[in-house]
Amino acid sequence: MPLDLLAISRSLVATDSRSSVSSRPVIDLLQPLCDAAGLQATLYEESRDGVSQYDLVAVRPGASDLAPLLLNTHLDTVPPGDPGLWTECGGSPLRLTQRDGMLYGLGTADVKLDFACKLLALERLRNESLRRTVVLAGTYGEETGRFGAQLLARTLRPLPAMALVGEPTSLRPCTAHKGYLEIHVSARHAARPPKAGAFWRLGFDGVAAHSSQPHRGLSANDACLDALAQLDRDGAEVLALDGGDLVNRVSTHASIVLAADKRPVVAGACVELVERPADAAWSPGLIELLLAVHESTVLLRESLRRHVVDGFDPPWSTVNNGLVEIADGSLRHLVDIRRLSGEQPESAIAAHLERLHAAARSSACEVEVTQKLDSPPFRGDDASRAAGALRRILRARCMPVEPEHKSGTTEASVYSALGIDTLVFGPGEAGGNIHRPNEHVPLADLHAAVDIYTDLVKELASC
Repeated sequence: MPLDLLAISRSLVATDSRSSVSSRPVIDLLQPLCDAAGLQATLYEESRDGVSQYDLVAVRPGASDLAPLLLNTHLDTVPPGDPGLWTECGGSPLRLTQRDGMLYGLGTADVKLDFACKLLALERLRNESLRRTVVLAGTYGEETGRFGAQLLARTLRPLPAMALVGEPTSLRPCTAHKGYLEIHVSARHAARPPKAGAFWRLGFDGVAAHSSQPHRGLSANDACLDALAQLDRDGAEVLALDGGDLVNRVSTHASIVLAADKRPVVAGACVELVERPADAAWSPGLIELLLAVHESTVLLRESLRRHVVDGFDPPWSTVNNGLVEIADGSLRHLVDIRRLSGEQPESAIAAHLERLHAAARSSACEVEVTQKLDSPPFRGDDASRAAGALRRILRARCMPVEPEHKSGTTEASVYSALGIDTLVFGPGEAGGNIHRPNEHVPLADLHAAVDIYTDLVKELASC
């Protein structure tokens, strides 16, 4: 009996595959399906942050020694956030919901269901004669650092000649995307009891969006940090600050706990009187440092907007205040930067880092500034064999062939760095959809993707 796309999609969404948990459950679901499609499935394993993680590699052997074709899809998702906001799923983001031709649920567009589309395409081709080996890979940890793709790059041999990376592109070819960089600032400083006698909690609400398109959301962390400057000028003693749940998502909630004799007045904040915290203490050194970090981040954001490259949305490099926390005499501040190629963005980032290091040197706190998960911008070859084949297939189906430029970052940069002919393509829309509640994909996109992958594999693997 042929594999059932909708049934597989339902099971995939129901399987928790957040980046923070082991990928083994989702792979245990998919491995027998790969076997049923006539593929030879194996696992690649490594430990990440104390958790056993796996890539699923399912091979359709070819009749020659031509370098393989890689079909790559990451299987991890971001956390769903507040389940109550998943209204199309009845508050259950892991329950696939079908309505008016649309499938809703965590991972529908980003990007687990793309693996099912590729699997069904290979099932259709199980009796076809293919000269080139086809490798279907389900990777872990894309959302937190493209770790599964890096594992494949280190261990998969022979290296593929071509790679098709699954991401939501509305079924348009993507030949370019922005790079990625996280900047972490952490600090410690002695805290002391507050002098004021009343305690307040200020809450800030935002709207979720993928951090590569912050203009599609509203950052609670930005509002919180802007308010911090006013509170400091007013003499408030900030005891704790907590904002964001994921560095690569626009924050939806942030809060400040402070001591002040008078009720603070901050535009846009929900203010409530609270009991004195059991561990009430504040560190003016941490507040001073955080304000300097925020001021530099604002300058960085303004500078990056001056370098515009048409075709991206937005057409400049972006900065997202993803995570910020002050608690127990320590500070943690994380931003991600989606950077375009060019001297101006690199110079702006270098100037920001220099300001951060200068603030660290002048601070009374113990400060550490680190750069993590540096991934370069990706630029594919529009004239490559894979790009040309995909355009011909799309044109034959009267579908758009104009390339998309993604503001996000994908595993394509990992494979392209190895000299592999790499494209990004997949069903569903990214902008205003992924990394936020009610993520969705048109069922018609999934069926079309199966057809396109079938034709693409036949063309690229037959000679």
